[in-house]
Amino acid sequence: MKTILIVTAGHVDHGKTALIRSLTGINTDRLEEEQRRGMTIDLGFAPFNLADDIRADLIDVPGHAHYVKNMLAGAGAADLVLMVVAADEGVMPQTREHLAILSLLGARRGVVALTKCDLADSETRILAQTDAVEAFAGSFLERAPMLFVSTATGEGLDELRALLTREAQTIEVRCTDRPFFMPIDRVFTVKGFGTVVTGTVLDGRTVPGDLLTLQPSGEMARVRGVQSFGKTVDCVSAGQRAAVNLSGGQTKQLERGAVLSASVYCRAGTLLDVRLYTLPSQPRAIAHNARLHLSVGTACVVCRVSLPGGGAIRPGESAYARLRLETPVAARFGDRFVVRFYSPVETVGGGVILDSAPRFGKLNAAGLVRLQIREKGSLADCIADEMSRALLTKQDLCTLFWEQSDDQRQAACNELFAAKRILKLGSYMLSQTLYEARMYALTQTVKEWHAAHPLDDGMPLPKLRDAFSEELTGEAIRTGRLMRLENAASLPGFSPYEMPLYMELSARLLDVYEAAGCAPPEDAAALESAKIPADVRGRLLDLLCRRGALVRAAPALCFSQSAYMAARAIARAAGSAGITLAGLRDALGTSRKYAQALLEHFDAVGLTIRDGDAHIPREGL
Repeated sequence: MKTILIVTAGHVDHGKTALIRSLTGINTDRLEEEQRRGMTIDLGFAPFNLADDIRADLIDVPGHAHYVKNMLAGAGAADLVLMVVAADEGVMPQTREHLAILSLLGARRGVVALTKCDLADSETRILAQTDAVEAFAGSFLERAPMLFVSTATGEGLDELRALLTREAQTIEVRCTDRPFFMPIDRVFTVKGFGTVVTGTVLDGRTVPGDLLTLQPSGEMARVRGVQSFGKTVDCVSAGQRAAVNLSGGQTKQLERGAVLSASVYCRAGTLLDVRLYTLPSQPRAIAHNARLHLSVGTACVVCRVSLPGGGAIRPGESAYARLRLETPVAARFGDRFVVRFYSPVETVGGGVILDSAPRFGKLNAAGLVRLQIREKGSLADCIADEMSRALLTKQDLCTLFWEQSDDQRQAACNELFAAKRILKLGSYMLSQTLYEARMYALTQTVKEWHAAHPLDDGMPLPKLRDAFSEELTGEAIRTGRLMRLENAASLPGFSPYEMPLYMELSARLLDVYEAAGCAPPEDAAALESAKIPADVRGRLLDLLCRRGALVRAAPALCFSQSAYMAARAIARAAGSAGITLAGLRDALGTSRKYAQALLEHFDAVGLTIRDGDAHIPREGL
């Protein structure tokens, strides 16, 4: 069955509750004080079967100025507004305030009921009708159907039922694919069942057994059962009034303003980035750092408004702003809200939430561009903007856009892939612009590494991956922007052998080793005399050995190529008799240590075979 939400509105004592009672047979004034005073104080609810396949869930809101806070808790969910104006009084102050509030909350459709017409003569009726037409001009009620009705005589009630039915037939069904989301307006305990919370389901659906999140506490609770207007049902979905019996929730931790959600990514926060409007009818401006009452969903909290660059938002104007809340609230991208001055409490404006969890410190120029995209762009545009700032995984998208369904996020990504606005790198996605920017930054980082470490083969891959991710580093190597040598990455064509530092220092170092012959330098003093800096000696030796200019016979002993070849020639000349350590020492005129290092190296690389004290050359030595 299709279910829509109808919210009443209008001045106190204009007959909203009586009209609902006449339409449904239900008195929505459930509180003893309401019945004693004959005035709606809190939200009231009633089901209204419009047709066999359409039901309206009616929300009756208080009309008195003292209870606007309660009115706000129920007004934001309306599919259709039933604006009530008493024909014997006409438009009154709360009529206008309710109209302003509903406009700020995004109401788009409505019906006007001119009640108590039995108390008005024909001239008074015409005056009331004219008054309403003038008051509603330029609002969403400008072309709304208008009927005279009387709960006392029954005049117009049948026509009103028929009109509401026709309107309901043209209202789109709410989305049930998105995560379940229900702002809580009542919390109570039922003996034998435990905690029960009620609210209007704004998105998704839930069934017994579901595990939901309570915000702002972050507590998890299991759904034990669901009802709608006192009847147990299999599930409740978007557009319905619901009572949800929870196991795990503690009544003392819950109150109006909390949220029940199926998304594990739903979080309560104290920062909201918004588009903030002020009412043209409000003479006061909203100044930077002003303290306000914020109403969003069923929550009402105190906040301060931060305007980029300071200043103020004058009546009838709007601006991007950041709201700093004194109490955490769970809200969603796209949710509408209302703000009222802290004192005196007057409705001043409202707007739409563009980011329910800002990640940036201030609303700078880049942040304002981001909000503009969120305000005017599609979901695909918003995702592309996020991907222009960082590499994102599918999990990241779930966190950033948790209020959207998986299908909505995937469809947006598919659109971006098809338009080549984003690309995929392993498990990450990013925009083409960010890809090029990161690739440039990556190659510049490697270039800077070459300048700072000219004798290195390149920047160590672990460092590069930490700075730019494994996926981006791998892509740079795969596409030839970088070259890989073992565990380092370099720019194409880079070689430490072509660096001026290598050319200068290697010549000095080779001169030292050539002069040393078969007694190569081991102490720092010998190398210092050649002005070889201590921090590059080891790397320079490695490069010379890799190129063959020096030969490393032992970890701490390197020989010039000429000295090494002279020792090798002596070993070869010994023939099958082989050469002993003493023989090589004497032939080279060096010490036992150096001769031993050379012979052990010959054995290790297979140039000689040791037989007792002799080292016999292999064929080809």
